Amino acid sequence: MAKKKLKESFSHKLLKAVALGGAIAVASTNPYFGIRAVGVLRRDLERKKWWEFKKAVNELKRKKRLNVTQNSDGTFTLEITQIGQSVIEKYDLDSLKINKPNEWDGGWRIISFDIPKDKKAARYVLLSKLKELGFIMIQRSVWAHPFECRKELAIIAHAFEVEPYVYSFEAWGFDNDKGYKLKRLFESKNNLILT
Repeated sequence: MAKKKLKESFSHKLLKAVALGGAIAVASTNPYFGIRAVGVLRRDLERKKWWEFKKAVNELKRKKRLNVTQNSDGTFTLEITQIGQSVIEKYDLDSLKINKPNEWDGGWRIISFDIPKDKKAARYVLLSKLKELGFIMIQRSVWAHPFECRKELAIIAHAFEVEPYVYSFEAWGFDNDKGYKLKRLFESKNNLILT
């Protein structure tokens, strides 16, 4: 529930807008100027007052999610920090998906991991996310997906702070009928046909 609240909060939307727009200049006379250009917050900004906007910026700055710099011309520059970027990635995992190409290239994207016991919770969430995205288990810590997904895997590993323990690679061709079985298992579990 807290995760959903954060994703719907004005602060989170503001952080996401800054992340999308890079560094944004905000005029002190019209604080919404730079943000309005991004377009993500248009409806929310129309309902907010200057003090609410300022409160959200200060909250993000206090939590080290946003850098706020005053410029010599009186404007302010908003920039997302590494911590802010991590928050965006972590809370936007719900919308993460792997795109299905028009035609399957015949290869498999394999993810392998050896996550330490002290990161047991991260391992559990990683496994849940892999299942949700349609990955098929080859072995306990080895999972496969037929479509390009290295970017998505990097986001997941970074979000759960397990990057050093996660490896991904491509495989082309399996011995005997293992490739055929893997293909059939993927099709069955994901309710689609690989062509």
